Amino acid sequence: MKTLARIGDGQSVPSRAYERIMEFIAEGDIVGGKLPPETALAQQLGVSRTALREALQRLESEGYIARRRRVGTVVLASRLKLDAGLERLNSVTQIVQGAGMKPGTAFRDWRRETANSLIAQRLGIAIGDPVSVIERVRTADGTPFCYDINFIPAKYITEQDEDSIGESLLNYLSERYGPIRQALAYLYPYTADAIVSEKLGVPAGHLLMLLEHTHYTPDGSPMWYSRTFHRSDVISFHIVRSL
Repeated sequence: MKTLARIGDGQSVPSRAYERIMEFIAEGDIVGGKLPPETALAQQLGVSRTALREALQRLESEGYIARRRRVGTVVLASRLKLDAGLERLNSVTQIVQGAGMKPGTAFRDWRRETANSLIAQRLGIAIGDPVSVIERVRTADGTPFCYDINFIPAKYITEQDEDSIGESLLNYLSERYGPIRQALAYLYPYTADAIVSEKLGVPAGHLLMLLEHTHYTPDGSPMWYSRTFHRSDVISFHIVRSL
């Protein structure tokens, strides 16, 4: 097993310990294997066990490792599998296919609800207006990584349409009502609660990314509000900035 380089003086110890261990994991040679015991690992890095535990806690919350009693620290994933730019409005299906992986849906549910104040505000409708709610768990090569909840005014989609949607809700609505070319998005950190952790098969407290979208019709009217919970150990997001 490779020996990790010691962390130099003057650096943020827990964060640099995290980075050093991530470099080690990213080599991909120990997936399914184990990290050295805490005492040995702390000595290799030249850090205290307190600082090491803080780094390991972060790695565990992000899904890279699991600390198991009587087993040790097991490496679960070596690197992110998916990466998406936020500049373009791409569907989950397109993101997965762009990475050379097969998109899928492990769970789907449709129901009719009435809009509360938040949904009404996002969709520009009245409180109490009917909305179609579609929940899905999306997969990449069979791995659940994305749980989304979609709210759409009932005039755009009904239960009879549910079987016709296919894998991409974005493509379905664009083909039916005209291209969706604009969406307002917000990205937040999110800690998995009991419901979301069950949907994605991760422990409660797992670090996720919550992406909120309001999508607009070609004439600028809001038609679709979504809340999407992404596993941060499977997908990352980037944005290209320029002057």
